[in-house]
Amino acid sequence: MDLPNELLNEILSNMDIETLFQMSRVNRLLNKIISMHWPSILSPILERDFTPVEPLFRVFDVCTSKALTALDRFCDGDVFIGDRLVASSSFSCGANGRYDDDAAQGDSEDIKNWTTRLSLKDGLAVFKVCMAVKRWEREFARFRFAGHSEHSRTLQPHELERLRLGLYVWWRYARYFHAPFCFDDEFGDCGFEDQRRFWLRRPHVSPDIRCNFMRQYSTTQLHVISDVWNTIRSAVGREVCPSIATVREWDYDMSRADASRIGWGDSVENDVILATMMKLSPEDVLHLLMSRHRYATKASLVQFIRLKNPSIEQSIETFSEAIMLTINERELAIVSEGDPDALEPGVYFPQPSGFPCRWGGVVDYRDAVLEKLREVYDNDAGKGIHYCIEEELPDLPSVIYVKAAVHPGLLVASV
Repeated sequence: MDLPNELLNEILSNMDIETLFQMSRVNRLLNKIISMHWPSILSPILERDFTPVEPLFRVFDVCTSKALTALDRFCDGDVFIGDRLVASSSFSCGANGRYDDDAAQGDSEDIKNWTTRLSLKDGLAVFKVCMAVKRWEREFARFRFAGHSEHSRTLQPHELERLRLGLYVWWRYARYFHAPFCFDDEFGDCGFEDQRRFWLRRPHVSPDIRCNFMRQYSTTQLHVISDVWNTIRSAVGREVCPSIATVREWDYDMSRADASRIGWGDSVENDVILATMMKLSPEDVLHLLMSRHRYATKASLVQFIRLKNPSIEQSIETFSEAIMLTINERELAIVSEGDPDALEPGVYFPQPSGFPCRWGGVVDYRDAVLEKLREVYDNDAGKGIHYCIEEELPDLPSVIYVKAAVHPGLLVASV
């Protein structure tokens, strides 16, 4: 291959991510060129095909995990590809979405010094995430319109961008809050206030930290994220782990004993099993949806899930709760009496309930008035974020702590 490396880099950077991945396997020379110059080759592809790119790079942000462990805060650090800054730090605290120096209590400099420099190994991880995102783009419309096949269509470019945002946020949340971690064996005989302190000291399971994660996104973005999540959760419950009642709907003549061999428990137990499976990463969930037929028995499927996350049965997912608490919090703030910015109770996004809906979330609203609301509620990112300093407990609504003790997970039904 007689072309200069500069020209090769230019050619490679104009390929799509899947073609670039295949090119890396053609021969050793191309593999070496891509490995040596991957930042300059990959960056244009990401900015062209994987917008919004900052949430994508946040999936690999190490500052957040350090801040959660050391400071009990959810912080964004600087993310670099080579010497190029691709995601800048932001320290959310309040409506303006930024930390105050006083709020950091002297730790702000430490936080600012936490940067992520993506290595070649991280570049391979970015490749992996992007390949999974492309597969989701091809399959998502089928799941999204499963309940309304008469409206089925391909997603528009701007709708695909909303889908990618939802996937990036889910991926990041799964990494920080659903990944394996250790619980203490039990609370003991501590009172309610002690339980609150217990969870506040363990930010990976603290409900307030989880809500702070969601509060960094605008209300418009939260509705998009909720739609992505509900679509995929519904698909998993329908195609991977259906309940016994769902299986019997497929064949009304089927006995309960036969249905129990296919189904994953009754409705309540099935909800827990589904909430446990949804702790997997977007890539693994997509694998289950596309390759369920490869697992001949439920036991083999459970074995795969446990290999991916050995501690997955310690708790159920908390993504659903964090989204709904934050959306409800925003709505209460908007319609609260006496608020100078309050709107009429009816002037708000339709509640993300009654899924699946024909319109909204990732998909454009048919009503121009509702579509216009995306702009109205897209400027409140960071609203409501608050952090505890050491042992100081804020005067927060008790609803935040009602579900502090996360329900244990389950993968095997009792019947």
